[in-house]
Amino acid sequence: MSKPYQNIMVPYDGSTYSQKALKMSMEMARAFDSSIYLVNVIDITTVSPPGQIRSKETRKTLDQIKSSIKNSAESYLQKIQKDYKDSGVIIKGFVLEGDVAEKLLKFIQDNDIDLAVIGSKGLSGISKIKTLGSVSRKVSELAKCPIVIVR
Repeated sequence: MSKPYQNIMVPYDGSTYSQKALKMSMEMARAFDSSIYLVNVIDITTVSPPGQIRSKETRKTLDQIKSSIKNSAESYLQKIQKDYKDSGVIIKGFVLEGDVAEKLLKFIQDNDIDLAVIGSKGLSGISKIKTLGSVSRKVSELAKCPIVIVR
């Protein structure tokens, strides 16, 4: 019989909720002898409205911002992998670009993810109203694997 949750995906943006999701997924990974896929998605549309990408200078600046964010995300994921090196759990880090929910759904499909552990709100979900974040809602509704949403 194969392991029930071989590949666990954790969308990670450094928010409190994603940290809680990582902590819970580590416990699950130990229990099920699973690998964790830490995924950070950079959505450049949150940096600048698309209509402002007109001049070469603006585009160049935007590319620099994107590159800086990507490098920062990659080193952050590498730090987490290093911190958990002796945990006995294999952690793989991925930085993707595009619409967060769409990229996560595609990642689940392309990487045989058996379970996703998602924070109820990410860095963009800071609001006074206690609602489920738009990304976690969309992923939980459309994913082809079980989803655990962490508060």
